[in-house]
Amino acid sequence: MLRNSIIVLICAFVAGALRELLELSFQSPFHWITIIINLAGAFLMGMTYEYVRIAKKNAANFSLIAGTGLIGSFTTFSTFISEIYALAARQQFLSAVIYLAVSTFFGILLLVSGKKIVQVVKHAD
Repeated sequence: MLRNSIIVLICAFVAGALRELLELSFQSPFHWITIIINLAGAFLMGMTYEYVRIAKKNAANFSLIAGTGLIGSFTTFSTFISEIYALAARQQFLSAVIYLAVSTFFGILLLVSGKKIVQVVKHAD
């Protein structure tokens, strides 16, 4: 149990540092980088779900490292919600709705796409 916690901690550190680096590198008035990070995370999570579903060995470890540690720390729902709130508080309601819609629709689409890619690669073996 302690070993797993340390693994998640290390992965979360790496993912958090990467997220911060991206946010500092790509600043804009609209929160494009959060959308991109969350959509990339949705895609990678889809791949993780499918890999874990079909993997025979080390699936739990991979899920812990990739899903909880890396992807879970790279993407943040709290940032997503706080940025939507900030847009609405500035009375940028259309931007808030677009942000919500784009993130939700494409997040689901990319999660499914990630799963499908792993299925195709697995069947090509």
